[in-house]
Amino acid sequence: MRKVLGVILCLVAAVGVWGMPAQELKLAACEEAAMTFSPAVKAAQAQAQAAHAAYESVRGNLYPSLYLDAAGSWTSEVPQMQVGPQTFEFGSEWGYSVGPTLEYVVFDKGARSAASNRALSLYQSKLMEYALARKQAILQVRQAYFAVQRDLESLYLLSEQVKVARKQLADVQSAYKAGAKSRRDVLLAEKQALRASVDASAARAQLARELRDLFKLTGTDFGIDPRYPLDWRVREKLEGETSAVIHADDPAQTAARFASFEKLSFDADTPRLAAYEGVIKSYEYAARGYAAAVWPRLALSAGAYAQYPNGPIQEDVFLGKAGLSLRLPLFEGGKNKYKAESQQLSADAAAEQKKETAQALEALFASAQDSLSALDIEMDLAKQLSDKAAQAASLTYQAYNAGAVTFLEVDDANLSALQSKLMLNELNIRRLNGLAVLDSLGK
Repeated sequence: MRKVLGVILCLVAAVGVWGMPAQELKLAACEEAAMTFSPAVKAAQAQAQAAHAAYESVRGNLYPSLYLDAAGSWTSEVPQMQVGPQTFEFGSEWGYSVGPTLEYVVFDKGARSAASNRALSLYQSKLMEYALARKQAILQVRQAYFAVQRDLESLYLLSEQVKVARKQLADVQSAYKAGAKSRRDVLLAEKQALRASVDASAARAQLARELRDLFKLTGTDFGIDPRYPLDWRVREKLEGETSAVIHADDPAQTAARFASFEKLSFDADTPRLAAYEGVIKSYEYAARGYAAAVWPRLALSAGAYAQYPNGPIQEDVFLGKAGLSLRLPLFEGGKNKYKAESQQLSADAAAEQKKETAQALEALFASAQDSLSALDIEMDLAKQLSDKAAQAASLTYQAYNAGAVTFLEVDDANLSALQSKLMLNELNIRRLNGLAVLDSLGK
């Protein structure tokens, strides 16, 4: 019998009093959708892939190059020599040469190595930017989801206030008909009930806005119509046509999941700073490359060719060839020297920017830790305040029924109890945001 009753209660909770099933909206699903959809993540990934392709291209310069060279020729006149009655031709009108050629730079003072390392550093920097984009996408979607959790909890609390206000209005109306209460009491009770309904409606509109902000980040609405939504726990009938009944993660469960983040320490190698490091190295390697350009460049080439004619002899021949070339810049007006200096100064500037960013991020991390410590104290006090305000509201209503206080005091006590609950809800969401920041910057 208990099992049957449990099944019935679950079905009622799933469908709700609104005649529609509750739709799941889980943080894990939102995170996954955001990672798949985020244009910033996709752009950073494409940039990293492009940087990798550029690196592989530049790295190829470190190895020998092998080509197939082919050439054909025709000339209108061939040199001739008359020896007695015979005429000798030196060469042929038609000619060709075909075969493989191997080229390799023997010495360039590390210019090719510097170019390869520079491309590698840029690729590593782009990888870190990709990791940063993923972290930022997760942080943004978490903060948007926390806002939805806050609004759902606020809506539930306001619906409970509507329930209390309507119950008290019914009590006051009954007492008024019995002559125990005045018309003024009825009007005050009606005002309280209307204000609670207005607040609940405003909370639903706010929830709709937060849902749309969340769906912009996820790229999907999960089948939820955000126009005029409701929390799945609401049992009191509210005004307006409900567009969706939403079942989100319990903020307390989310807080338990994020609890370990409070023990994290600042990550000095966080992707944002690591990306700077890649940029700094790329400038330094570029400076080395330009500095190497003032040194001699020694290149070797070798090949084997099928050729016709063989010089002045009209015959097919297979020849091997090899050569060594030296290129030494004698005058360039200091071009490469100044380019090297420019790149090194850019590296120094990027290093200073990294220091400034590191200080800002570390300060943000420390601030989030400090806020969490303060929030723990505030939440403990807010819980006590909420309990006391709820007790005061109950006692005030009892005193009103006994004729000791006016309904205005009841209204004030009820409002104070509601505000304390809403404040506790807001503090809980602020704590979740702080933990999310620690996870984004910590290790």
